[in-house]
Amino acid sequence: MRRGGTATESATTEKERRLGRYRLLDLIGRDGDARLHRALDANGQTVELWTVPLARLCADAAGVERFRQMATAAARLSHPAIPAILASGEHAGTAFVATLPVEGRTLGARLDDGPLPWDEAVATLDRALDAQSAAHRAGVVHGALTADTIRHSGSAAVVGGFGRAALTAARADRKDDLEAAARLTERVLAGHEDRPAVAALLTNLRDGGSFPDVASLHIAVSGLTGALRPRAVAPVRSTRWPLWAGGVVLAGGVVAAVTILNWPSPPRTVAESPAAESAAVALPMPPPAATPSAPPSPPAASRQPPVAEIAQALRTIPCALVTVEKTGGRLLVSGTVAGERAETEVRETVEALAAGWDHGFDLANADAQFCAPLGSVATALDANRGLAEPLTASVLEGPDLSAGNPLVLEIRAPARPVQVQVDYFTIDGSVVHLLPNPSDSGAALAAGASRRLGEKAGGDKATDGKPQSGRYWTIGPPFGTEMLLTIATAAPLFPTPRPEQEPAADYLAALADALATMPDDAPAPLADAQFIATGP
Repeated sequence: MRRGGTATESATTEKERRLGRYRLLDLIGRDGDARLHRALDANGQTVELWTVPLARLCADAAGVERFRQMATAAARLSHPAIPAILASGEHAGTAFVATLPVEGRTLGARLDDGPLPWDEAVATLDRALDAQSAAHRAGVVHGALTADTIRHSGSAAVVGGFGRAALTAARADRKDDLEAAARLTERVLAGHEDRPAVAALLTNLRDGGSFPDVASLHIAVSGLTGALRPRAVAPVRSTRWPLWAGGVVLAGGVVAAVTILNWPSPPRTVAESPAAESAAVALPMPPPAATPSAPPSPPAASRQPPVAEIAQALRTIPCALVTVEKTGGRLLVSGTVAGERAETEVRETVEALAAGWDHGFDLANADAQFCAPLGSVATALDANRGLAEPLTASVLEGPDLSAGNPLVLEIRAPARPVQVQVDYFTIDGSVVHLLPNPSDSGAALAAGASRRLGEKAGGDKATDGKPQSGRYWTIGPPFGTEMLLTIATAAPLFPTPRPEQEPAADYLAALADALATMPDDAPAPLADAQFIATGP
């Protein structure tokens, strides 16, 4: 955050480049709004992570559900030329798909150097088309098959991009894949038209083709060598393990509910021996016999605990700012938690108390360092929640702010006169005291009164750049989830002003002493807290 136009900055921290359990290392590709990152998971395994803003998927009511279905289906693919999809889901406003990485040059780059040798050209094309036809048999489309999505891992081709398709190819179908496969075939076989079989195949494709699907084109390519290759049926992965979930997004008035991430069975080797591949023919398994199931039990509304009871239990968790509401006949728990331990506590509390309710979670995870300030005012936060006219602090342009955005607050007093202390806790472990500050010691508010902080004189139309209160703030690095804390007491918390900026640990120690030494007959302190997501 920048104060009065003067930067208070530090180097970008590792926390800025995390997405849930993944640490983003570098950006290695993009496709419109989609981004491809090299990343490390919580176990230190390198993965490739495709991401898009979740709001993009909320453009229509079925967008998020379509992504989940496509990502789940893609995760069940098992083919030696398709990298394993390790996980998919949504977190903090971002949808993602994680896959095993694939090394090696792209097929496009190799073709730029000239035609592939005949045997390699046919083997590469045969393997890629086999992967695509196997995906179609499993109900998965690719949506963007090109020579640039194919790499050579060792001596065998690997087709990437199936995970990205779930994020960006919602309206692609098998016809699109067939057209892309035809273009790929023409490019790979270019330079080998002197072979009669190739010339005939390319003429067929250029005349519009007579292939109803990718599988039939694959058979034609396999026949170029004079030996038809048996068609493999991709077995379906059935094991799905829940991992973590999170993220909150509002788009078009739709709240995207939590997604249980899909962790397929252990990663397979993405490049297998061509000999072993051609020798193995996977046969489709017959469908399991239907198992009679007992009639569903009637809903037992009487066993559902009151929502207020669950909400009260969640308020006792000091490191979480969450709410619970009934929507569409189910409970939705949403908000932000400070650290994985707090998230676990929220989930376990709901699981223990919400028996009889269908429920879900929309949780964003902030750094665990914010647990300390929340814990220091836990009693004041709970006291404020119980008031008909509570203390409130609103971020006028928030809670998501980008670099250069102004930080403008509106503070409203409860139904009694108070002195307010307004603090901004940054991601790098500092606290900036917004009020009082060296230019403004007027922290008194009458009962029910409100005032703004951070506005320049004349608002957005100001030309002289002079701040109204002597201080204004804009968002700057380091970026991440940060926290605004407002405390209301009958008398000033501190007899002398604190430094305008100081380490959070020093301030929290002084705050604990100030709260502990308040007179017994003084009105109970009140507090309001909220998280602010900042980014470049």
